Amino acid sequence: MSERQAQELLQQADKRLNGWSWFGGGNRQEEAAELFEKAGNTFKLAQRLPEAGDAFTKAADLFKKTPDTNYEASKALENAAKCFKKSNPEAAIGALKDAIAIDKDAANFRNAAKHHQEIAEIYESDIVDLEGALQNWQEAAQLYMADDSQAMVNKCLLKVAYFSAQLEKYELAIEKFEEVATASVDNQLTKWSLKEYFLKAGLCHLCTGDHVRTQRALERYCNMDITFENTREYKFLQSILECIEEDDLEMFTQKVYEFDQMTKLDQWKTSILLKIKKTMLEEPSLT
Repeated sequence: MSERQAQELLQQADKRLNGWSWFGGGNRQEEAAELFEKAGNTFKLAQRLPEAGDAFTKAADLFKKTPDTNYEASKALENAAKCFKKSNPEAAIGALKDAIAIDKDAANFRNAAKHHQEIAEIYESDIVDLEGALQNWQEAAQLYMADDSQAMVNKCLLKVAYFSAQLEKYELAIEKFEEVATASVDNQLTKWSLKEYFLKAGLCHLCTGDHVRTQRALERYCNMDITFENTREYKFLQSILECIEEDDLEMFTQKVYEFDQMTKLDQWKTSILLKIKKTMLEEPSLT
């Protein structure tokens, strides 16, 4: 029933678009766009998602040609992306990119940022393109900054740091972890997270192999937050740095085990520590 109704709505939209009207073409386009939207929603009820996506895309194309319907065009493209996501992730990304262009032109930076987030999540989960995810989290952060939404900026920058480290872009990861930490120092709601940001930045520093710079970074973190020196995270970073400098792989493994027993290591930290361990194994011993 829903599928047949959707097909009828498509036919009505085509007739409205191609028919003659006293009110001119613009009005016909908007009416046809609304019918295409209804068809899209009806296809969704019938679980015909590719057809629903196509109908929403047609609606968006018409809304783009109609004055003062930027919001409707962006919303239709967002709905199209949701329908395409499972069957055609690339088409979903294309729809969201079109929505971003519309929202940017309308200075709707928050909505454009949200669409970049959605693209990043598709790259992360459906296409598995970490570089694409990283770039879109960066774009989202910039747009949230333009919207003066610091909490969302921080969320996006942490994602940038997370993926940068996975891609072994440690300098960028350090920069973003430290940027979020700096923005959080004077915020009572986020200050409790400082030790986590410092820990992740410190691990990325250790991946660079620059021990002097790593030590200076730890000292700087202690100056930013006087409580950090007494935390388990600080002591763990110092102990790992000592293990690396002394080329003591056995002690390194022991320190990681002890920390994990007290504070469970997540997958990201574990992967970074494995990279540090691999570096230790590859470097020739000085002893």
